Amino acid sequence: MPDPTLTSILLSWSWEPLILLGLGTAVVGYAYAFYHFHHHGWLPRLTRRGLIRRRHPWLFALSILTLFVALLSPLAALADLLFTAHMVQHMLLIMVAPPLILSGLPSPLIRWLIIELKARRILAWLTDPIFAFALFNLNLWLWHIPAFYEAALSNTTIHHLEHALFFYTAVFFWWRVIDPTRGWFPLWHWPPARWLYLLVAAPPSYVLGSILWISSGVLYSHYTAVPRLWGFSALADQQLGGMLMWAQGWMFFMVSMAVFYLAYHPEAETA
Repeated sequence: MPDPTLTSILLSWSWEPLILLGLGTAVVGYAYAFYHFHHHGWLPRLTRRGLIRRRHPWLFALSILTLFVALLSPLAALADLLFTAHMVQHMLLIMVAPPLILSGLPSPLIRWLIIELKARRILAWLTDPIFAFALFNLNLWLWHIPAFYEAALSNTTIHHLEHALFFYTAVFFWWRVIDPTRGWFPLWHWPPARWLYLLVAAPPSYVLGSILWISSGVLYSHYTAVPRLWGFSALADQQLGGMLMWAQGWMFFMVSMAVFYLAYHPEAETA
């Protein structure tokens, strides 16, 4: 089998039915909620009150596009060959898609959905700051243990499970920071709480990224067996991926600084 080329990788789009079904269901459900509000005459009133804004559908659409790129685009094929690409894929699932999808949920929509599903109690438990923080970081570290990482690469079902857990644990983690319900699930009634919550999320990524970055050997044998692209060694690939993981911690730090600023300048949030 010839080594993959950039052209062949760019043509490697995946059309996994389960993923397409999940994304399609999310889009249809979102559209139905807006239809429901419009049908009952609530939409104009909610829009005038600022509870539904033009940015909401755009942010939601961008989150779906992010998930599509992460899971179905050629990035997914490249992730099987490059550890760095796999880290980019994971960062999209952890750092980009969850905040976007939560920011794209108008509070009346998500409150209505929670009431319909009778999910307020279980959601309060899943998004509890301490539980969500522990679950998110435990999941992050677990999948980077070589045995689990290699299992995900060699088994499609496990790989899908890994990606689903990355995304959903990140949604639970980000929920109390963004709180799409606007008050049903506050982090704590103290302005800098969100800042501290994000600030302490940085060190786990720093530590994991540093381990990958400074390691003198390749931790994941899968990448020594696949064709090496463009003369990029497996060790250099791992080190660059570690730098990206370290950058994820930096992103938590930078977002925490932005949240800290908004906590003391609330007018900037509505500007």
